[in-house]
Amino acid sequence: MKTLYRTQAIAQAGRNGEVHTLDNSLQLALALPTALGGNGRGNNPEQLLAAGYAACFSNALIHVARQLGTPLTSAPVEASVELLALNDGRFNFAIALDVSLPGVQAEQIVRLAHQTCPFSNAMRGNVITHLSLNGTPLEETP
Repeated sequence: MKTLYRTQAIAQAGRNGEVHTLDNSLQLALALPTALGGNGRGNNPEQLLAAGYAACFSNALIHVARQLGTPLTSAPVEASVELLALNDGRFNFAIALDVSLPGVQAEQIVRLAHQTCPFSNAMRGNVITHLSLNGTPLEETP
């Protein structure tokens, strides 16, 4: 493997603190969401995951489309993240990605992007992830 990029972030006080990158290009106050009893006056890890996954998957769509000879100028992705409480006391996520793309190759592009995106590869086998194209769920492929 070849490292293409590396970044670092430091979080203070968990969900009720702050997080920043070492180069200070990202600095966010964190707060427990009101749905979990917090004041909601800050961001939370689920929002950061949704934003990061949406951005990364959008870029994977653009990358794959370019490789297929169908360049895209836009690849909107809506990522929804749910925090799940498991019966054994652990926590996990369920994630839904809804891609908005026109064209006959759209489904192929989405499926290939799901194989390419580093977030998808990190989540596969660990996190329930559902894909939709233009609001229509895509069936899982073996």
